[in-house]
Amino acid sequence: MNLKLKIVFIILGLIAVYAAGLGMRRAVLNSQYEMLGPDFPFTLESALQFRNVETLAGGDSLPEVDKKIQYPDGVVTMENDTIGAEYVYAFVSSLLPESIPLGDRVRWITAAWFCLGIPMLALWVGWRFRSHAAGFLAAAFYAVSLSAVIRSTGQELSRENFAIPLLLAHMAFDALAERGSIKRVRWLGSVLSALFLAAAMMTWDLIQFYVILWAVAGYICMVRGQWDEYPFRRRAWLLQASALTLAGLLNPYLKSHFFLLSPGMLIVYGTALGLLARRVLWHGEDAVPAWRTAVIGAIPAIGMLLWPGRYVDNYGHFIELITAKIRFMNVKPEDPSLLTFDQRILWVPGLDSSDWALTGVLFPYILILSLTAVGFAVVQIFINRRSAERLRLLQLTFFFVSSLVAYVLFVRFHVYLVIFAAGITGWFAAWAFARTPWIKWTVFSFLALGVYVEASHVLRTPEAWGRPGIYYRELMELTGWLEEYVSPAPVAANFGVSASIAVYGRCPVVLHPKFESRESRERVRTYGKSLFKGTERDFRDWADKYDAEYYVHALGEFFPGQADQQMRYMVDALEPPEYAAARLFENKPHDPVYFEWEFGNRKYRVFRIISRADEAQAERLALRSEELFQGGRLDGAEELAIQALALFPHEDRALDIMRHIGSLRDQGFEGRP
Repeated sequence: MNLKLKIVFIILGLIAVYAAGLGMRRAVLNSQYEMLGPDFPFTLESALQFRNVETLAGGDSLPEVDKKIQYPDGVVTMENDTIGAEYVYAFVSSLLPESIPLGDRVRWITAAWFCLGIPMLALWVGWRFRSHAAGFLAAAFYAVSLSAVIRSTGQELSRENFAIPLLLAHMAFDALAERGSIKRVRWLGSVLSALFLAAAMMTWDLIQFYVILWAVAGYICMVRGQWDEYPFRRRAWLLQASALTLAGLLNPYLKSHFFLLSPGMLIVYGTALGLLARRVLWHGEDAVPAWRTAVIGAIPAIGMLLWPGRYVDNYGHFIELITAKIRFMNVKPEDPSLLTFDQRILWVPGLDSSDWALTGVLFPYILILSLTAVGFAVVQIFINRRSAERLRLLQLTFFFVSSLVAYVLFVRFHVYLVIFAAGITGWFAAWAFARTPWIKWTVFSFLALGVYVEASHVLRTPEAWGRPGIYYRELMELTGWLEEYVSPAPVAANFGVSASIAVYGRCPVVLHPKFESRESRERVRTYGKSLFKGTERDFRDWADKYDAEYYVHALGEFFPGQADQQMRYMVDALEPPEYAAARLFENKPHDPVYFEWEFGNRKYRVFRIISRADEAQAERLALRSEELFQGGRLDGAEELAIQALALFPHEDRALDIMRHIGSLRDQGFEGRP
């Protein structure tokens, strides 16, 4: 085929898979619009990210310290989240018609941005295995598979949806650097690959999982001396390692979370030490024993195990969760006392364990197909003695198997599993296309059928793939009422609804929906403990500690059959005592002494909190009212008693005075003015 014609076909193919991916996601999102209406809100961390976009789109800069989140202390914006996507979304939204609501513009943009990863995946597979047809098939799977579609429709914002296209661009240009026949192209691919990897790391924390896999692969290449035959691959790896190091030094989030002390980077340092040792200590030796470089390369990681650093302070809770899943064979125990608080609060959807039913929903065809491809890959690894091809296949198989294990432990890792499932499927297509026509067309038929099955699975019931468990109508009623009657007073609420209150209710919130820091988790723990194990007064004192003026209670804390997902499980209070504050808010909302009901709907109740200062001021007013009453000044006494009861409706002295005054007036006594 003519080169120019081939380029035209490749470009058209890339456009086609991009359009298919965007079309699938908009079909799902449009079904959500039909069910929920045109103005349904973002929720959880997605709402906070939209709030940042809204701020930037309005021409303001993000605050250095966001006092409205985790009130009253606030959070340091750049250290609390991997900020970056917000600037892109805000800029692009300014280019779109203002007649389109900002939320709709952002939903279009985030889906369109994510879909840029689809042609990048096509290029990655096409360049890596020298078959653009195979690349397009792999990209088609990624475009239509539910496991890739479900979290990238734009219904919610997520940092992964911005970072994954950058990661796929890194993988594509890394393949170009290896396969390029022109030196300048190889250098360009290496530089771009390094830059995109660093950018991905700076925009989503969980890119660390890929960094660990990439670092382990590099360590093995160093130990086995495989880069001695391919010095350009070594230089490309060093460029990527340097870019990650620079990102760790410059990015505020990565600096504050000690990314440079992460497991992936420790492996990188060990690999660099091994390369240096091979160059300086054992230069000129024909065959360096693998154990030497293995020991040298393991020094940083061993040092971290012996002297845990600040990185563990930020991610120790995640390590705790992994140990719990291993201990309990990946099955969440019914007895919460068997887990620590950090383990209980993290073992929830997203980080929950996968099961066969969920796997069948997320991967109806591609997982079976990719496992079949892995079987063929293992055979080829043993048959193929060409080290370069064998190395590529080994690495891809390692990435796939690691992602599968991670997915079994944590459902959230399906975002990685589908990438490497598509990649290994693409290799399978490339392998088959180079075989006899019988093999070629048989494999192609199964692949084409797989794309159809995956796409039809999504489009058959697109309305099923939204965010479950959100009471959108009730949430909008709540936030609208808060914005009108409560804002800007600070609010205490569970972390599931706090973000919506901050963004749409325009109220500062005490709890942060992202409980990554030790302080955030401790605040959530004391909240749950006071609510389910303490008295109403205990819970009031907790809220008062953070100057909260209102409390929003989300009904459903005692629903049967969902205990392991409820706060009572997380604080080891499956059967709270009868005096627990949560029981009052759920069953007797008009009985609390320190919480006055202000608003309620099917899901949420809002209470004004009687603070200790309110209680003390009401007591002072009641005492003064009592003095006036004893002096016969009924009007003054009544006025002060009313003021006291407005602050604290259960102030006993004020209630007694009002009863006495009413009784006297019934007898015709008005008292002195």
